[in-house]
Amino acid sequence: MSTTRLLLAELRHRTLNVVASLLALVAAATLFVAGPTILDGYQHESAQRLEAMQAETAEALARMHEETNNELLAMQKKADQDLAELNLRTQRIMRDLGFNLRIVHRDTDLNQLYASFVSLDMPEEYVKRLADNPQITKIAHLVASLRQMVQWESQSRLLVGFAPEAVQAHAEKKTPMGLQIDPGTVYLGAVAGEKHTVGETVEILGQRFTVGRILPPNGTAEEDIAICMHLADAQKVLNKPGKISEILALGCKCKTVNRVEEIKEQLEAVLPEAQVMEMRLQAIARQDQRSLVEQHYAQTLGDYKANRAKIAEQEMNRRQEVIDRERAHRAEVLAMLSSVNTVVVPLVVFVSALWVGLLAFSNVRERRYEIGLLRALGKNSRSIAALFLGKAALLGLAGGLAGCLLGYALARWLALGVLNATAVHFAPSTLITLCTIAGTPLVAAIASYLPTLAAVGQDPAVVLVDN
Repeated sequence: MSTTRLLLAELRHRTLNVVASLLALVAAATLFVAGPTILDGYQHESAQRLEAMQAETAEALARMHEETNNELLAMQKKADQDLAELNLRTQRIMRDLGFNLRIVHRDTDLNQLYASFVSLDMPEEYVKRLADNPQITKIAHLVASLRQMVQWESQSRLLVGFAPEAVQAHAEKKTPMGLQIDPGTVYLGAVAGEKHTVGETVEILGQRFTVGRILPPNGTAEEDIAICMHLADAQKVLNKPGKISEILALGCKCKTVNRVEEIKEQLEAVLPEAQVMEMRLQAIARQDQRSLVEQHYAQTLGDYKANRAKIAEQEMNRRQEVIDRERAHRAEVLAMLSSVNTVVVPLVVFVSALWVGLLAFSNVRERRYEIGLLRALGKNSRSIAALFLGKAALLGLAGGLAGCLLGYALARWLALGVLNATAVHFAPSTLITLCTIAGTPLVAAIASYLPTLAAVGQDPAVVLVDN
């Protein structure tokens, strides 16, 4: 009978021994496949998951920064619009508040000017000289004025004449400032006009005028006791033709740091005979108001930016904590899987090989008489060795194939059911498959090597005599 037929008969009639050996080899091959597959797959799964979390965090922070920048741009645009509107409203308010510059003769005694409204007269053509000179860029709304204290209705009154605003051809055209009084008409201050009504005729220094308006109380003697009229009428009643007391103006560059000095430089270059005084509260009102609003918007934008930066930092820290916890958890799982792969799998392979070897010894002992007969029939040692090693190799090949299938199935099941991972990283490995299919028969053959030597070394005469 050929060795192959003897091998098939052995597999057929010694089922328990075959099944026990095969199960041991399948177990070893299964763990040999599942261990590295799970470890390698989980490493790739962990790396990809952590990268995805990092990318998600970066994307979320980028969206937050983009939203913050868009909000800041919108807020800045709104602030610019509000500031432009505020600037326009402030200009109108300042126009209504009045002039903030007084240009008087260079030799005017300021004590007399402030105490009694007395100033040296100037030629009316001074205002035209200023208006026509293109060097005058920091002064606007030039209005010539003549003022003098007079007695009217047994009371001291300040008679003021206003000329129409001088046109500056080189400057942007703006709404005129000051009182626009028609000739033959007077506007009376609140105190001066308390006994008069609009429309009545009054006599002032021998000239008759119509009351065009009673001005509301202002709280200053300069305006509440004033009798306001057209400049030509004032020059006539005061007998000062072609004369003015001062030029009222508005310093239009309120954001200039040294605005008064710059205005003085321009004025001295064009009209050295005059001096300029600033009514400071009115001059800086526009600048201070705008500065306060600018500071408010800057503070609001800064607070919003800082708050958003704080929220972004908190969000980044929160997400980083989640990523760190996930990394630590996966590191623990990987350490456990690595321990299983480096300790348990070799141990199982060793135990399985030992078990196969013990079963082979048992098989040799049970077949002593059969081995003796085969040797008596002419089977040499090589044939006897081929019988036992061939059985081991065949069982190893079957165990390796079955172990590959079960190992990959076990790896996928653990990945999906226990590790909550995706199956894509736990695909079969060609290298592991080849090593398992080639290595399992080799392990089985090595485990059966000593029992095979024992079978080959038996003396057939002794075996047959003993039986």
